[in-house]
Amino acid sequence: MLKALLIDDELNNLTSLEFLLHNDCKGIEVAGKALSAVEAREWLQFHYADVIFLDINMPGEDGFQFLSSLRSPNIKIIFVTAYNEYALRAIKASAVDYILKPVNIDELRNAVEKVTRSINNPAAAEQNQALLEHLLETVKQKSAQKKIALPQLGSIMFIEVDDMVSLQADSNYTIIHMKDMQKLVISKTLKDFEDLLDETQFARIHKSYIVNLKYIKEYSTTDGGIVKMSDGNQWSISRRQLDFFLEKMKMASLMFGKHK
Repeated sequence: MLKALLIDDELNNLTSLEFLLHNDCKGIEVAGKALSAVEAREWLQFHYADVIFLDINMPGEDGFQFLSSLRSPNIKIIFVTAYNEYALRAIKASAVDYILKPVNIDELRNAVEKVTRSINNPAAAEQNQALLEHLLETVKQKSAQKKIALPQLGSIMFIEVDDMVSLQADSNYTIIHMKDMQKLVISKTLKDFEDLLDETQFARIHKSYIVNLKYIKEYSTTDGGIVKMSDGNQWSISRRQLDFFLEKMKMASLMFGKHK
């Protein structure tokens, strides 16, 4: 039976999450609740938890600051947070588990099942710690993500965002075309990456393509619009995305749009 610690500065959120875990999730029990990071640390001095459901936006000391002070690397962390663009991008870039408020029961069940599967897996525990360390480093930067974490079977690949030339949809997978001509096939959708990447650097030009603006070598008006990338790939621009693309290119390049 997994033991859980719930941390949130709003009592009604704690009560609601405890109710859902107790009534709708198997193999887990709420061992403790805390209304602040300080209260949670005090609880952990005398008790044990397999997993912490952690709110981010708390007064005084937020969830990231609490995580930095945590001295129990084997505890699994699941963030439970209201939508916050910067915080959510940092979490997604680090492939750390999260649930959005209001809590969806299916997402909660999936999170609990994932913890259950990984709890006795040493490799998973090491992965978890590496991902959390990457998250804290990303948060410290207070800027657009420089690296993203891509968990593979038995390992984690950290790739430089700046080295991503373009991204191509392939059903529920995404093919990432890298600057060094390497291709990475990732089990995430293109929409997942669209939500994650800096919109001032990347542009969705088609339902199947996202491009890094810095690697666009040429824009052609042929066949409605085509971008030629520095690695030799050519991608079509959909009619509905064309105006957005042109506007982004004007912002990205001082000369773009001045010559007809």
